[in-house]
Amino acid sequence: MQKSYLYFIALIFIISCKAAPNPKEMFLKRYKAGEIINKVECKSNADQSYCLYLPKKYDIKKQFPVIYAFDPHGDGSLPVSLLTSIAEKYGYVVIGSNNSRNGLSPDDLNYVIAQLLWDTKTKLAIDTNRIYLVGFSGGARIAASLATSMEGVKGVIACSAGYQPGNAPAYPFIGISSYGDMNYLEMKKLDNTLQQMKANAYFMLFEGKHEWPPQTILNEAFTMLEINAVKDKSLVNDYLNTNTVKANKLIEANTLDSLVKAFHIMKRTIAVLDQLTDVSQLKATFSSLAQKPEVLEFFKEESALEAIESQKQQEFVSAFDTKNDVWWNAELKKLDMASSDKNSLNSNMAKRLKTYISLSCYSYSNRALQSQNWKYAALYTHIYQKVDPENSDCYYAMACLYANTDQKEKAIAALQTAIKFGFSNKNKLQNDPMLSALHGMPEFDKLLSGQ
Repeated sequence: MQKSYLYFIALIFIISCKAAPNPKEMFLKRYKAGEIINKVECKSNADQSYCLYLPKKYDIKKQFPVIYAFDPHGDGSLPVSLLTSIAEKYGYVVIGSNNSRNGLSPDDLNYVIAQLLWDTKTKLAIDTNRIYLVGFSGGARIAASLATSMEGVKGVIACSAGYQPGNAPAYPFIGISSYGDMNYLEMKKLDNTLQQMKANAYFMLFEGKHEWPPQTILNEAFTMLEINAVKDKSLVNDYLNTNTVKANKLIEANTLDSLVKAFHIMKRTIAVLDQLTDVSQLKATFSSLAQKPEVLEFFKEESALEAIESQKQQEFVSAFDTKNDVWWNAELKKLDMASSDKNSLNSNMAKRLKTYISLSCYSYSNRALQSQNWKYAALYTHIYQKVDPENSDCYYAMACLYANTDQKEKAIAALQTAIKFGFSNKNKLQNDPMLSALHGMPEFDKLLSGQ
């Protein structure tokens, strides 16, 4: 009996000493490298998930630098799809949160981030000393804020929104904005602040609106961070040669627009490479370009218009509660005319101001709806429709207003228009208490069913 007992104890000991399953090995058996995985559920909470891309050379015996990406609407697949080529080029693991989004409370956001970091560090072979953070709009604010308290961060790319720096960041910071982005001024001011702090900071621009930058811009931004991290000579030379060729072609085109673009390319190239290789020839070309009368005049006019833009933003904020329809119609007509101006500075400023008004209307109308101030909700949505007539959020706000002021047929019509212009969140449609008055209506049921 005693021998049997001792044998049983020995067997238990042998079993308990067996190596526990390696979560990284188990993960790689389930998922394939080189493909976008849209939804990886967190082990401790299946409601939390992320989109993932593992480079084709991914190997759990090594550690890979990691990019955490944050979209303002919690669409992790959007930034991940933009970053797959750069992931392959430099061997990055790319992770896009599906839960971080605008509107979360600080506690909820902290929980989302904690779950994301714990699960990815447990399942993936990532180098926690080479972490990169990238985000767009509200996601950029998350990335920039997270970096200030997170260890191992080697670079931040903030697209179309920033943060209030208390000190110069200890890592490279790249701000990106389009010329038509309503946060353009904010991003320029942030870059000026960081430059005054003598931070390792850069600013990039592209043609577009309030949106994720194109893949080419993101690829260059991560190349800049890669150069900073590894200082590889061939990579340095390739970046210098590529951007020199680009700049020279733009200079040869000899239009004001091409000269300004060449100016920006050379400026950031010199800033990135100045301590790593000989950029004397590029500096000479840049100095000559910067002294051209038309380029000097462009930046002088740009500075003057940015001061006007800042003043107009303040004017529009105060006008929401004080100005009537006649005033708004006149102002919006001016902006419409300026938007098609041949002068790109005037055109871009007008487009930014229209987007600024639209975003303000979004915030003010939602605030008025939540406080049940139907009078101001009507005012804000009215202005909203005038400035941004194809914005689905505008018509959704209108539907909420009509549903709560006994105008159900108008509410249904507004929802139909919102869907026409891209609204597709059926879960919100079904569960939003602002639309509860429409429940049971056949027309509302059709909207829910997609008919």
